[in-house]
Amino acid sequence: MRVWWVIVRKDLTIEGRARDLLPAMAILVLLLLAMTGATGLRAESAPAILWISVAVSAAYGLTRSFHQETDQDQLHGLRLAAVDPALIFLGKATANFLIVTTVEMVALAAVTVFFDVSFGARIPHLVAVLLLGTAGLVAMGTLLAAMLAASRMREALLPVLLLPLSAPAVMAAAGATAKLFPPNAEPVFGEIRLLLAFTLLFVAAAMLVFEHVVED
Repeated sequence: MRVWWVIVRKDLTIEGRARDLLPAMAILVLLLLAMTGATGLRAESAPAILWISVAVSAAYGLTRSFHQETDQDQLHGLRLAAVDPALIFLGKATANFLIVTTVEMVALAAVTVFFDVSFGARIPHLVAVLLLGTAGLVAMGTLLAAMLAASRMREALLPVLLLPLSAPAVMAAAGATAKLFPPNAEPVFGEIRLLLAFTLLFVAAAMLVFEHVVED
């Protein structure tokens, strides 16, 4: 697990020093929410708008996930050092998850302002839905980022591929979030189990495929 932590720390340190990815993602998601909020949409539409905004912002950020490894051939060096590809994937995915989750918290705060909603006792369930939905989205996005790392068109291709492929997790998360938005107060235990299944499936499939991706 030391390798996993080294990769996570390295990615977060690089982004922390750059200081441009998180602000850019946050501004993008706020602009998307502000534009939709300005159209007069009601709070019932907020869950779908929230998840679409987060998915678009995540797709933008994930395009840089393997930028340094590709430009400086670090990924090849890790493979020569006999590092387990599964740990490389988990390290990259964890760093991406933390970045996207931070942006998601900004988006959720903006939704409460733009659509004038309050969650109250629903917050624990909402947090579980957000984290599981984000994990599934990031797992698929990290795999696609690795597959497209060497492509000059990755900025255009990643959103085109990510949004439909992650649709099952995003749609399930949006549906569960809608049940938690006021005035609804419906139980979402079934949706949480479904999201957990999607997340485990995406992570397991990505870990299996990732070894072949880095070898190619």
